[in-house]
Amino acid sequence: MLRFFRDHNRRVTKHITSSLLLTTMAMAFSVFTFGFEQAVFDTVQAMTPFDRRFGDFIERDGQYGFTASKLAYLNSFPLITYAIGVVVASQIGERLGRKPVFISMNFICMTGVIVVLTAKSYSQVLVGRMTLNLHVGTEAWLVPMYQAELDSAAVRGSFVSLYAFNHTFAGFICSIITNYTTNFDNDACWMIPIGCTTIFPSLVLATCWLVPESPRWLLRKGKIEKATQNIIYLNGTTPDYPAQQEASLLLEALQQGQTRGDWSDLVKGVSLYGSIFIKSINVMNAFTATMIKRALLCIGCLVVIFFVDKTGRRRMFLGGSFITVAALMVMGGLGTIVPSTMGIKKGIVAMALIFPASYINSFGTTLQVFKSEVPHVTLRDKSVMIFWSIANLCNFVATFTLPYLLQAPYANLGSKVGFIYGTIATLGLIWGYCFLPEMANRSLEEVDEMFESKVPAWRSREWKSTFAARITEIENTGTIQQSTKQIQLGAEERVENVGTMSR
Repeated sequence: MLRFFRDHNRRVTKHITSSLLLTTMAMAFSVFTFGFEQAVFDTVQAMTPFDRRFGDFIERDGQYGFTASKLAYLNSFPLITYAIGVVVASQIGERLGRKPVFISMNFICMTGVIVVLTAKSYSQVLVGRMTLNLHVGTEAWLVPMYQAELDSAAVRGSFVSLYAFNHTFAGFICSIITNYTTNFDNDACWMIPIGCTTIFPSLVLATCWLVPESPRWLLRKGKIEKATQNIIYLNGTTPDYPAQQEASLLLEALQQGQTRGDWSDLVKGVSLYGSIFIKSINVMNAFTATMIKRALLCIGCLVVIFFVDKTGRRRMFLGGSFITVAALMVMGGLGTIVPSTMGIKKGIVAMALIFPASYINSFGTTLQVFKSEVPHVTLRDKSVMIFWSIANLCNFVATFTLPYLLQAPYANLGSKVGFIYGTIATLGLIWGYCFLPEMANRSLEEVDEMFESKVPAWRSREWKSTFAARITEIENTGTIQQSTKQIQLGAEERVENVGTMSR
């Protein structure tokens, strides 16, 4: 079937082919699952029937709800299986390829949804959510990296940004559903949105055959012919597309290092409580506010998709992170004013809506693009695993501690937590200025060359590549100016060299 689409591949835009579009669509369904599941649990925790079935009666509030401990467990323990998903996926993905991981993780998702839907106790809900987060961890490791390995340099930023847009848009769709079902005074209010989660992994399993194996992974394993075929499937719209030359250049870049990097080479040279927080301020309906927030998140993602390749990653990150710092600090400052008037509460809610919109433009979507481009070609699997493991550890700490920071009788900081996270965001802004280079319109191999040249981040926009620029040229234009004799390696020599490196 892939041969049919390869033979009938058409150019949709200058840099996008019909095959690449179909591949991205199948991946989008998978990311939609992740976003929908995260949003469902963000909102159903504030639904009375869900609280009544799985929570406790809180005498202080005179109603059913979750204690700080149960909230912390429900939202932080799944991050343990998230970490397991990242590690296991990285091992399987390196040995067996990206596509087997892509298919298996959606079966895991279906299992998790079934466990939650049939839950009769808090413990079963926790187990179901931990199963779902095994899928989420696998998804986080795989999809941005997989997408980056398949895209051309000219559109890679926009297409990798779709990762954040898809799960954010899924959250927006979920908020529309939950805003409607919250009016139900029975278990249907939370079972309907959770049941809807099964739609998306089903679509993935129905369309997964559209997704090819990564040509870069195939080349590392010495499967040159298959890699060339997949390059043609993704980018070849004319019989004279230089797929063999592109494969040769990619292979030449690989041969400058090892087939797979060693661990030692790596060291050389919180939205889950959004609905509950807004509900506690008592300014507007929490589910309506959540729907508005997710609409703003979608708009923020669209801004990145349309401008990240034109404006550049670095400028977008620095601008968005500055607004993030400002929103968090203002939120914290408003929380210190006593008494808290309705105007102040509205200001806090406004900052709570501005913060995620600016965050998604900087630490969210744009940093996702950076993360998919920065790892060296021989260390991609390990680097992405380390990235997500550290991110997951930070998420665990933040998610576990936030209920205690927000609620009485513990720290009871309320919106003053903005000072804590605003300080962390400030450090991130400074780090970004010093260390995040500009990588727009560069092939992954060109990015590797830039890091090896030790170009300062603030000078990276003007830096010019030498060897790897030829790969970018083929990816973006489908042609190459250099003589074929200068860049092609003999097929026998390529196979022999790759086989030697693999051993």
